[in-house]
Parts: sequence; structure tokens; C-alpha cells
Amino acid sequence: MKRFDNTGLLEALKNYDKSPSTSLTAGDTLLNEFIEDLYAYCRDESCIAERIRTLGFIRSEFATFMENDLPGSKKGAPLRKIIGKAIAAIDSELHIVKMDLEHPDRFLEFPSDNPPLARWGGKISDLIEYFTAPQAAGLLQHPSGQPMDFDGMCQWLEKNFGITISNPGDRRAKVLDRQKNTTFQDEMRQVYLLEAKKRDK
Repeated sequence: MKRFDNTGLLEALKNYDKSPSTSLTAGDTLLNEFIEDLYAYCRDESCIAERIRTLGFIRSEFATFMENDLPGSKKGAPLRKIIGKAIAAIDSELHIVKMDLEHPDRFLEFPSDNPPLARWGGKISDLIEYFTAPQAAGLLQHPSGQPMDFDGMCQWLEKNFGITISNPGDRRAKVLDRQKNTTFQDEMRQVYLLEAKKRDK
């Protein structure tokens, strides 16, 4: 049984009155992290009953806060937008559970003789960021030699890592919005430099 322990978004929203500007700035970032972690949890938690229980509890936390603790209409408008997106993400996962129960044959399963080639241990957005530049440069190609477009790259990542990338267009826009803060790329470069230093010793 997996545990969903991302409480950062809700805590930031609850502290809105203490630091409105900071809470809103952090809220957008934490919202993306919340959705990423929610997605990862739902893919990893194989027990449908536990997934439903957890999603229901998280949803009730956001809904209760919005109903009872949200600031007045004008002041609370930005928070309602963030909470609305969080609840929409939860409802989307609940819908997937419903569809999984009603139509189990529609969901992707990898045969035991044809599993994914690898497992990605980080966030899907980081994986997409990592491969976006090679794709844009035309370095990722189909066997025919034809450069992959972004959707083709996403399908390739799905096949090789056993993941699902929903709304590729939205994903691409969010990744490109990181141009001023490519934390993942910076971290990977530091890892590379450390490995190079180890070799030189």
C-alpha cells in the first residue's frame, strides 16, 4: 500500500492570510507538484479500494477548506482557481478508476514478455523536459530517419518507460514555461560534473 503524503499545497493555501503573495506564488508551483505526485501515486497504487479512499479523503480536505476557511469572494478568487484545478485533477483520477472498473479491457497493460524497457524514478515533467531539446533539434528520429514530433516523442517515452502522458500539448507548454528555471537540467549537469571529477581522480 502506497502513501500519498503531498500536503504542501493545502498547507500553503491555509497560510494565505499570513503571506498572500508568497502563498500564491508558491501555490502555482505546489499545484504542479501536487498533480505530478497525485498522478504518480495513482499509477503506483494497485489497490483500487485504497486509491478511491485516498482520493476521496484528499478531495474532501480541499472541498472543506474551500467551503469553510476560504477568504471573502474577491480575496479568495485566486485560491478558488488553484483549488478548482486540484479538485479537477482528483476527479480526473476518480473517473479513471470508474472507467477501469467498468471497462478494464480499455486500459493499457504490458504483457509479461514485453515489459517497458526501463522505469523512470522521477517526475514525468522532468523526463519530458530532458528529451524536449533533442526532439526539437531533430535528434530523436523514427527508424525511418524521420524526426519525431512532440507527440511522437511522448508516445516513445510511454512505450519505453511504461507511463501515460496525458494532454501532451499542455505538458509541452508547461515544460517550455520552465525556460527561466530549469532546475532539473541544472541538477543533472551537476551530477554529470561530479561523475567527470570522479573519473579524473
